[in-house]
Amino acid sequence: MHKLREWHFVSDRGETESRKILQAVLEGDLIYKEVYRDNWRTLSAHVLIGQESLLLKIPRARNGRRWERFLSLFRGSDAVRNFRHLKKMGEMGLGAPVPVLAGERREYGVVTDSFVCYRFVEGRRPEPQDAPDVLEALRQLHHKGYLRNDAQLANFLIRKDGGVVFIDFRLKHPRFFPALQKARELDRFLRSCPEARSLMTAEEQSSPWFRLAHALENLSFARRRWKRYFLDRRKARAGHR
Repeated sequence: MHKLREWHFVSDRGETESRKILQAVLEGDLIYKEVYRDNWRTLSAHVLIGQESLLLKIPRARNGRRWERFLSLFRGSDAVRNFRHLKKMGEMGLGAPVPVLAGERREYGVVTDSFVCYRFVEGRRPEPQDAPDVLEALRQLHHKGYLRNDAQLANFLIRKDGGVVFIDFRLKHPRFFPALQKARELDRFLRSCPEARSLMTAEEQSSPWFRLAHALENLSFARRRWKRYFLDRRKARAGHR
């Protein structure tokens, strides 16, 4: 990890080029092509730094949470972990954006600010007819022994050549009940893409792990619905007072 004043950064680029990218982000010396999200939680934008087309992501909420800052003493920033997850995906031969640079600023040992840049991927959102390819990509990830978070159809891209790209993910290597955790992630994906359900193999459909996962996910969704229902009722009562 390299250092620029109070900022540290990781990058596969040369030090001179990396410092130029870091300085461009910190000084705002970049061109915004399109902003996808700009709120208290996240800044996500397609930017140009020099002639390079990049995706800039700043996890504002994670940078500001006290417990996230405390955990950064031991595991680093969300941005640096994102960089390493993207790199790991490439090493496994799976489709993911190519990481360029992640920067983090620390005060008294804890991360107070961070960002990550990776190459912008030209692609489109998946449609129902892309279900076979996306499902197979998810299977390949599981076969490698990893999970991704939030396995919804919307969190993939389809490149112009038809390749599947994972986006907005964090890798996890399940240690306990990996078969169950993979089955739960598969079930969540199928809920976001019902068209993929008919593509399941007979082995997947008959798996006791998948049946258990489906039951657990039903309970989880029911709990969320009841929680939302009671919160709405509480707000309604407060509004009548």
